[in-house]
Amino acid sequence: MISNKTKRNISGILVIIGAICLLARLFNVCLEPNSGKAWFELFGITVLLGLCIDNFRIFSRRVKKGIKFGNNKTNSYLEN
Repeated sequence: MISNKTKRNISGILVIIGAICLLARLFNVCLEPNSGKAWFELFGITVLLGLCIDNFRIFSRRVKKGIKFGNNKTNSYLEN
């Protein structure tokens, strides 16, 4: 089982990589503003970056609350 701290760190790395890719796609749109492909790629990386940021925030909250694995609901069976 992978800890929430590890998942948070992996999500953080993906956010950094996604931000770099977003800058590259913005550069492509600036070079060719009439290109449909450039706009499609920009939209795609924006959605992926948003999902990565959301995952990072979820795991950061769990780590801050002291939840090491899963979430509160999945850890309840350990207490019995």
